[in-house]
Amino acid sequence: MSTNQHVTCTAARRRFERAQPHRRISKLSQAERQGMGSPFALVEGNTIVDAGGLNAVQRWCRDAGVLGPVETITV
Repeated sequence: MSTNQHVTCTAARRRFERAQPHRRISKLSQAERQGMGSPFALVEGNTIVDAGGLNAVQRWCRDAGVLGPVETITV
């Protein structure tokens, strides 16, 4: 039986940015959240390519290979 290992959102974002230096996961400000409807954005250069919540951050990190199958992101 495998147990989930929790990784903070900040740690997951750092892992992602080390693995993908041309992309970053940004935590949006309150005003930006209201405009985008999401708390996080996937940014390449100066362009937002995707936006979403913790599930999206988890998906981006898994796709980049920096989050293991039993790791989950916590706030």
